[in-house]
Amino acid sequence: MNYHDLHYLLLLGFNRSNKAIVSKTSLEGLMPGQPKILEFLLEHDGCTQKEISNGCVLDKSTVTSLLSRMVLLDQIVKVPCSQDRRVTRIYLTQKGCTLAKRVAFICDSVNKAAWQGISQEDRCHFIQTFQNILENLKELESEDEK
Repeated sequence: MNYHDLHYLLLLGFNRSNKAIVSKTSLEGLMPGQPKILEFLLEHDGCTQKEISNGCVLDKSTVTSLLSRMVLLDQIVKVPCSQDRRVTRIYLTQKGCTLAKRVAFICDSVNKAAWQGISQEDRCHFIQTFQNILENLKELESEDEK
């Protein structure tokens, strides 16, 4: 593998970041996938399962399995929508909210470690460039769907 290939660098970056987060969140009793959902719900409490699936980039069956376990662990509750009974909203419980805040702290600490020694200007430039790359890949994905 070439350390100059974008696809390899993306894989490596995700893997290292994810490994650091999973190692710390597992100490909180969380299984892979749960931290991502808790963090998403911290900002989008009351969303639907489909919104969680899209926001966390997880397939529907994985989200279904994770949410079922999280209900049993008293991390979330599922509440039928009053306007449309076919829709179920997902809310953090008090326990889930506490864990979600802990996950956010852990993710923030991993981010800080990753940015260590990199100037604010370089960070901003990197983020802008990376957002452009993601947009290019999104367009490529759209072309493949045609």
